[in-house]
This record gives sequence, C-alpha cells and structure tokens, in this order.
Amino acid sequence: MKLIDHPDNPVPEGARAGFVETPDGVRIRYAHWPASGRERRGTVTLVQGRAEFIEKYFEVIEDLRRRGFAVVTFDWRGQGGSQRLTRNPKRGHISNFRKYRLDLRTVLKEISLANYPGPHFALAHSTGALVLLSDSQRLRTMLDRAVITSPLLGLPSGAWAPNLVASARRFLRKATFGLLGQPPLKAGARRTSALLENIGFPAARIFSLLGMGRLFIPGGNAEIFIPFETNRQTSDRIRFDRFNKVLKQAPELGVGAPTIGWLNAAARTMLALRRRDAGPNMKLPCLVLAAGNDRIVSTPETEDFVSRTKAAAYVEIPGAAHELMMERDIFRDQFWAAFDAFVPGAEAEQELERARI
Repeated sequence: MKLIDHPDNPVPEGARAGFVETPDGVRIRYAHWPASGRERRGTVTLVQGRAEFIEKYFEVIEDLRRRGFAVVTFDWRGQGGSQRLTRNPKRGHISNFRKYRLDLRTVLKEISLANYPGPHFALAHSTGALVLLSDSQRLRTMLDRAVITSPLLGLPSGAWAPNLVASARRFLRKATFGLLGQPPLKAGARRTSALLENIGFPAARIFSLLGMGRLFIPGGNAEIFIPFETNRQTSDRIRFDRFNKVLKQAPELGVGAPTIGWLNAAARTMLALRRRDAGPNMKLPCLVLAAGNDRIVSTPETEDFVSRTKAAAYVEIPGAAHELMMERDIFRDQFWAAFDAFVPGAEAEQELERARI
C-alpha cells in the first residue's frame, strides 16, 4: 500500500515505503526517510498509538528530519496499512501485546538498524509507549534513548462512556440535592477509573476466555470519525481536520473502537507495569511527557510510574490534551523543547563529535 498523499498533508520528500513480515507471518507497513537540513544526529523510530497511521505523523517526521534525524515509522498489525487480523477490518483487535512487541522488534531489526546509523532513538506515543515500556529490557540493546508521550499506563475516570458518567453525576446531584455526584477534587481523585479497573478489566478477561474477545467493547462500534467538538485527542482544530481529511480520502486506514480482547491485553500489560519491580528494572533511559488535560490516559498514573523508575525523567505540560505532537503550538513547542534537551543526549553528542574528528 502506497503512502496517501493529500494536498493538506503531502508525503515528505525522500520517502521509501514497503512491507516487512514478522516472524509470525504478519505484514507490517513501514516507511522511512533520511535526515535533511542539518548535521546528522542519528535515527528516530516513531512508534504510534492505537488507531493511528503513518500519514498522521508527516508533520512530526519533517520536524525530526530538520533536526538531523533519519526517521522510521510503521503501522501496528491490525491498523493503518498493515495486515488486518479480523473479518471486520474496522475492529481494533489484538489478543496479546506480545504481538505488538514483535512488530516493534521486527521493524527495529529489519528496517531501522539495517538501514540507518546510530545512535538510535524511539519516539513513542500512548499505546506505542506502553508497548515500548513493557519491552524496555529487550529494547535496551537496540535503542540508546526513548522519548515517550502520554503513555497508556492507566485509564482516567470517565474514559469509558464519558457521557454516561456525566449523566449519572447529574442525576445523583439532582436526586440528593447536590450532596452526591460532585466531581472529585483533583487532589483527591483516583489515579485511574475504578469502574474500568474493578469491573471492566475482569469482565474483559472473562469474555475473552469465553471466546468473545473480538467483539467491540460495550458502546463501541466501527465508526472512524468523531466531531472535533467531542474529541479528546487535541485542542488544535487544524491538525485534527488534517488527519481526518486523510481518513476521508483513504478510510481503509482507520479502525473503530477497540475489542474486548484488546482491552484485556492492554489491561494485563498496564497492570504488569504496576508491580513493585517494574520501575526499578527499567534500564532504558527515557523522557516521559504527560499532558495536563489528558482525558484518554491517566496522567497521575504516569507520574507515579516514573517516580519508581530511576532511568526515566518526567515532564508534564499543563493544559495540553492527549496528543502532544498534534496539539496547538503553545503546547507543541514545549514538547519539542523537552525533546531537544534530551535527544541525542550528552553522551551521544560526544560520540558524534569524536566521529567527526
């Protein structure tokens, strides 16, 4: 499948795209670009979130190339232009995150490390960040550093059926004359959704074991478009409209809601990273950036994880929505300032300087 070129979202020059096959026989669509503009500083493998696709990141790819980085990116199995895994291609399904880890390792080994010089870095977002963190011990041999944005380490209250939660709160307030149903204060709020973790996660496990893992989560469907007014991804309308124009031109890139099996696989991976030894055992140097107004993943859970991890630093961007790289410039500029301060890092800069001498 070729990269989709849209007048408002042109393919960056120098693109090379194709498919690479994983050891378990799944075809993964990838694309890569050489660095441009300035001194070569290494290679960045860009790791997407759920329901995303290569074309959505063209602006980010150009930003990285101008900074002197070659860029490699790919679509996870089951989404974008990669091989779909269900009869209904709009189902965002996977049964185990080990399969995502296999996708990432394959692209790093067969494309990033095989085609471009080091140092090698990863820039991972949301679900992609969860995959990377869950495999950081293995990836330490392939990557020098990683920048992580809005990692999927927990789901905030109201993440599932937010309109239903808001309606329930309004009903409680009216029925109890304001005694119940008030939103919790931020300082006293739970880090994650009690409804999802205490009921949704176990239910997803049971239904998956009963063979119903490929069904959409309750309330989910195959719809790939949402209005800007109700989106929880970004406050930047121009960027939001841009990637929706690509989807309208090539709807085959999109997927709908996750399946019950996907939720079960994500839950098991998230909970594994909450074990006491998960943070101290992580050796890959990481910069973790969180969005202060994230309504898709839990920012407090992200901060808690980093506090247990000696190899990671934490930066929160107040007021920003989930997709920091697709946000308004006032937030996006803060992301790039943090990225530039961390990558390639003092040690890598010294190695590059020695190589030039």
